[in-house]
Amino acid sequence: MWIKTERNELTKALSSLQDVVERRIINPKLSNVLVIARGDNVEFRATNLQMGVKTSIPAEVKEEGTIAINGKKFYEISRSLSGDTVEVKTITPTHCEINDGRSPFKLVYSGPEGFPEFPEPTIHLKDFPAEIMKEFIRKTLFSINQRDSRFIINGVLFKIGGGKALMVSTDGHRLSLVEKEIEYDGEEKEYILLKNLLTKLQRAEDETISMGDDERNIFFEFDKKIINVSKVEGRFPNYEVVFPKEINYEVIVNREKLHEALRRASIIIDEKQRGVKFSVSEGLMEINAQNPDLGEFKEQMEADYKGEPFNIIFNPRYITEFLSVVDSDLIKMYFDEVGKAVVFEPLHEIVNYKYVVMPIRE
Repeated sequence: MWIKTERNELTKALSSLQDVVERRIINPKLSNVLVIARGDNVEFRATNLQMGVKTSIPAEVKEEGTIAINGKKFYEISRSLSGDTVEVKTITPTHCEINDGRSPFKLVYSGPEGFPEFPEPTIHLKDFPAEIMKEFIRKTLFSINQRDSRFIINGVLFKIGGGKALMVSTDGHRLSLVEKEIEYDGEEKEYILLKNLLTKLQRAEDETISMGDDERNIFFEFDKKIINVSKVEGRFPNYEVVFPKEINYEVIVNREKLHEALRRASIIIDEKQRGVKFSVSEGLMEINAQNPDLGEFKEQMEADYKGEPFNIIFNPRYITEFLSVVDSDLIKMYFDEVGKAVVFEPLHEIVNYKYVVMPIRE
């Protein structure tokens, strides 16, 4: 194999594979990147068996061939070079040369034997707006479970069908649901997507993302990349049951004022006193935080509310993380009974967004 290509293009392609390249020595083949040179481009493949990534860049292919190179070291070498172009050439049956004309490296390589096969992608939905996908992820990623051993809720549920797309995440204490009407009349699809895939989708540069699935895999195509991930077995928790059947309390407040008040309240509390009290009466909301070892914080703000006064306590981090991904000036907070799940909903967003939090019992 012998190729010549732009160094920046090579570095960018190898960078997109780094979170897939296996770092452990359980299977040495998985620490490699498969390099396939043919025609007028070079293709790179990497997999950890749960996720595979395939991408390609233009290249002058002087000699076609396929080799497997340590993915981490190949990327580090490409980043370290200073020339505009790079040549990769096999010089012995076991070594290749990576050269920008100034700083040549010799790196061990192997043949493609034993490298996992990549499934042929099946695409059902083309041109899903990347802006909407990123907004879905931004509004659900923070409430993915990080600690629970139940594998299913360590990701998000993504559903598409019936003229809309929907994404849900939960950690058992809170739930984020975002949806958007789209033009799609195909078969209804439902996938559980894990965090490592979501971070890749967030970095999409194309305006659209295509996706599909077969019996075992889910496929995504964007930025001249094809990503395949193994399907997660099991069912996502029933998220619909957490929403109140009636709305008996409804409060509208300014997002920025509430956000700033909660930030200040968080200074006073610690792990033991992790709750902040919301005291709501007609036209008014008061944020109260107390810590016997430090002191107390109170702040009042206007609120659009008519009804009986009530108190409710939240973990402030759960609320501030939600407010950090909201663009609307106004937030609506509603529920059916004090002590039960509370829904927070921005009034003006490019997607429909509902965030459900369980309050802390006094």
